[in-house]
Amino acid sequence: MYSLDTLIDKKHIVKNGYFETTGSAKANHANNILCYAITSDYIQIADNNPFISCIITNQELSEQIKNKAIVVHEEPDILFGQVTNQLIIEGVVFPQIDYSVDKTAKISPSAVISDKCKIGKNVIIGRNTIIEDYTILEDNVIIGDNVVIGCDGFYFKRNKAGELVKFLHAGGVHLHKNVEVMTGSMVQRAHDATFTVVGEGTKISVNVNIGHSSHIGKHNMITGSVQIAGRVKMGDYCWIGTSATISDSVII
Repeated sequence: MYSLDTLIDKKHIVKNGYFETTGSAKANHANNILCYAITSDYIQIADNNPFISCIITNQELSEQIKNKAIVVHEEPDILFGQVTNQLIIEGVVFPQIDYSVDKTAKISPSAVISDKCKIGKNVIIGRNTIIEDYTILEDNVIIGDNVVIGCDGFYFKRNKAGELVKFLHAGGVHLHKNVEVMTGSMVQRAHDATFTVVGEGTKISVNVNIGHSSHIGKHNMITGSVQIAGRVKMGDYCWIGTSATISDSVII
């Protein structure tokens, strides 16, 4: 458990409080979550979310907060990113999974597999594929050659000085049973301590990118060279045509 004043300059703290991890205003993956909010709608969501204990926001919006500890900063998102980055570097923020590799999995000798992952029955992993930390591959998942599962996404924010601030990624990837990912594709890990998710039976063709923190439903067909940005939510039984681009946070 962290006190706000151990990681944040006291001059920014209106009401001190404690948190265990960081996440979005809608997060429910843990208790005592620090988040940021820069709109009135998200202030209300965070203030009424029982999993949130502390909110970083601006001076004007801070007056709407009734139930949480408060940090006021002119760049709430940048400060939140700096705190999260520090916790990730310290190894504090990460998803909780049991690490194991089932003996029936068939893994190419040239594949690189993290020892912090869970691989189920009859999983197949192709040549030169990389499986990063905090990846879950359920039973009968097929991963082709030259695939990367669990890499960082492209997540930067521009501060008021015009500089790009990199947000590190703390999460993982969860591919449900019977998912197939073909040659050259990439699935990015979640930004916070949750998972980018691909639902049961979904098929991902060649050279596809699935962005960080996206949730892809069941039995979808995602065809070649599709680009899906971060935080996309896709339902079930969708078909995404060749070379389509889906922008950040789109809901399908």
